[in-house]
Amino acid sequence: MSTLLKIFIAALAIRWTYSVSMFLAMGDGGLMGVDSSNYIGAGNVIAASIKTGSLQGWGWFGPNPFMMPLYAWFVGFGALIADGYAALLDVLIQGLFDAGTCLLIYGMARAIEPRYALGAAVATAINPTQIVIAGMVYPDSMFVFFVALSLFGALRWLQLLSWTSTFVVIAGLVGAAWSRILVAPFAIMLPFGLATAVIIIGRFQRRQLMQLASALVIFLLSLAPISVRNKVDYGSWALTPQTGMHLARWIVPLIWEARDGTPWAKGYAEMERRAAALPRPPDENAFQQSRRYTKVSLDALRHVGALAIMKAWTIGAALNLGTPAIILSPPVAQLPRTGFYATPGKTIFEKVANFLFHSDNALYAWILLVGVAGLQIVRLLQLAGFSAMVIQQHLIPVALLGLWCLFVLAVNGPVASPKYRLPMEPALMVVTGAGWSLLRRTKPRQQELSS
Repeated sequence: MSTLLKIFIAALAIRWTYSVSMFLAMGDGGLMGVDSSNYIGAGNVIAASIKTGSLQGWGWFGPNPFMMPLYAWFVGFGALIADGYAALLDVLIQGLFDAGTCLLIYGMARAIEPRYALGAAVATAINPTQIVIAGMVYPDSMFVFFVALSLFGALRWLQLLSWTSTFVVIAGLVGAAWSRILVAPFAIMLPFGLATAVIIIGRFQRRQLMQLASALVIFLLSLAPISVRNKVDYGSWALTPQTGMHLARWIVPLIWEARDGTPWAKGYAEMERRAAALPRPPDENAFQQSRRYTKVSLDALRHVGALAIMKAWTIGAALNLGTPAIILSPPVAQLPRTGFYATPGKTIFEKVANFLFHSDNALYAWILLVGVAGLQIVRLLQLAGFSAMVIQQHLIPVALLGLWCLFVLAVNGPVASPKYRLPMEPALMVVTGAGWSLLRRTKPRQQELSS
């Protein structure tokens, strides 16, 4: 049996065992997160419309503009063929996607340095962040599969400069954007970054210009149907109506909290009050609502300093990198306790300390503390791997993976959750493989010196 097949089977077995266990223990509730019911609802609408023959035109893109078409089709397919077991079918198929991600991460690591590949693949197969989120009805596992495909294609393109690698990059970026629009700014900048890389290494030719230009044009064209649907149905060329609510309900309140300790809940309520005070049409759609929330958010941001924004982003990045995925698993997430954003504290350090050491649920606190400790050990291994990659002069791959991680942290800003860290996992797992490779090479050398 080949190494790749072993990795795939092992990763799939872990994910399916986890998902089926959650379903047997808790039913659909073991597979659902905060927004999962919205995805299931959209899938039910698509499935019902197909059964009645009423699905036509832009309806194929799904009933909810917050949800990208590819994942809408995915949950619609589950609802169509599995009916009452749609959530279970969805997470089982997501397990297939995530096991495929393990293979892509193996390929990413191998494209940089073959010694990294097996360690990266094993780390990915047992990665709690991927396992937990693949077991929940969220678009993130599908999104990360396509992200990994695009990063794998980019690393291969830097080696081969081939049209085949170019099309792998295109397929990954288009699939990712049609799953979650988060990737769009990075996808637009990626061809320019790859062009810069081949210029630096002295391999840039006219063919590479055609390849990268084609990738950019095809990606932009792939977004056109989404934009046209939104213009026709909602009167807006924007790709998503998420911006306004995200700014008003999360970004601004968390910046206020970082600036002067204003509790997130209080800031949330204040932004809702400001948005409600603006005039709105009686039949306001999601994009009109987003513009209203965007207006009050931009007004608020004009009155906060750059230092407060930087502080909020730094706190968010630290929490995103340091929070264990186990807290998202439904048996843990549903334990009664005060949530992090509702935890009192005059400073972020006091807030974190209260959440970790003064939780009103001792079991939850112990699970969180053990998870944090384990995650910090992994982060140290990744730091060693990053250092090894730099020392071994894999500088362009380090820059590509590092820029992707910085992009994800920048987009997420002060909003922290292991779910929002997931898009970084392909890069983090490659670095983990590099760290493990370094330890394996160091251990025999130490044994040799001590003998």
